[in-house]
Amino acid sequence: MKTYQRIKVLLLLVPLFCEVSGYLVPNRGFAGPPPKYLCPPTSSKARLFASITNSERIAISQKNETITRAESLDAMRARAGLLRTSIVKKQMELQELERQIICCSQSDDETVGAKIVQTLKTFSASANVLIRKLARVQTREGPNNKKWNSVGEFVASQTHTGARIVTGLLANPTRLQHLVDPQTPTLVPHVPAILARLDRLESHVAPILERVLNNRQHLASIEPYLPEILERLDDIEPHLPWILENIDTLAPYTGLLLKHIDELLLYANDDGDSKDSYELAEQLLPYLEYYVSRLDLVGPHLPLLRPHVPLLLKHKRIAKVSPHIDRLFAKGYRDLSASANMDVLLFWFGWTLRVPGLPWLFFRLPGSPSIVSFLANRLPKRFVRGYCRGVSCYIDGD
Repeated sequence: MKTYQRIKVLLLLVPLFCEVSGYLVPNRGFAGPPPKYLCPPTSSKARLFASITNSERIAISQKNETITRAESLDAMRARAGLLRTSIVKKQMELQELERQIICCSQSDDETVGAKIVQTLKTFSASANVLIRKLARVQTREGPNNKKWNSVGEFVASQTHTGARIVTGLLANPTRLQHLVDPQTPTLVPHVPAILARLDRLESHVAPILERVLNNRQHLASIEPYLPEILERLDDIEPHLPWILENIDTLAPYTGLLLKHIDELLLYANDDGDSKDSYELAEQLLPYLEYYVSRLDLVGPHLPLLRPHVPLLLKHKRIAKVSPHIDRLFAKGYRDLSASANMDVLLFWFGWTLRVPGLPWLFFRLPGSPSIVSFLANRLPKRFVRGYCRGVSCYIDGD
């Protein structure tokens, strides 16, 4: 009997507890219909929540999404405004540089005669590319020129290649639209050199039209160096697909890259898997502006660093070092032997590049170039090179 009375008292106290606290306990897995509550919704807060239907909840949710979308739209508009301002500044800087280029490359009096002289010089350089190509075909110099038995056979082959290219363009009118580029007429003086290299260019016509022309405005950066590019096309052409894929990044630096083409080709001729053959270049692309603008300074180190490329690629070490290279050279790093012994440095201290913040701290030390040179020349080489520890690299004039 006492137990029954206790249960009755507890049942009377439950509504009172819910009224005071307004505590609601929804069922887990709520979906769709209004939630069931352990306590009746006697409080004002509970009654308000329980009275909301599914449609009202959806309306409230949509209203919140609209507010969030409006806020993100404002942020996007603000970002677009900043980008427009930046683009205008860049365009003004580009116009100023183009005026300076015109002043440096041509006479102060921009006359028709000056333009004719410049065109004749370009045509002469292009014709020399063709003449040298014919001479190599005649003497069968180089592996790429031995497939023709005579100059006449080469000319006939190039004629057929040109016909195939024109037929392909006519069969794909969309490619002809890519020729609508304000810089396209500048290619006319280069016709002799282009005719000399049609066999190499045939498979790349479509990407060249799409990525270099097509009003991409890359031709203005490439055209002044086109004779030299076509002259070295036998060396460049195997890497042309990757170059065209990254032409937006590479085109502005065409002249500087050609100046050190031999050193750069050492890195392009990788013996690894094709999928990893451009891994080094991919890691360097974000820092291309620094490396290219200082190739005269960095260039002598490139042949010495070439044997150590696999070690530099491991754990993306080159990408971790590149942000600090400018500080290293700015402090007087000139020691070629340190580059030659880079494998020793990486063996003993390569792990430090994986410690967050440590490379940043080291390269800001005042004597970091001297420390690098000292360690590269003094650290034990036996554990790195074994019986080849006495092998050294010798540089002309060193």
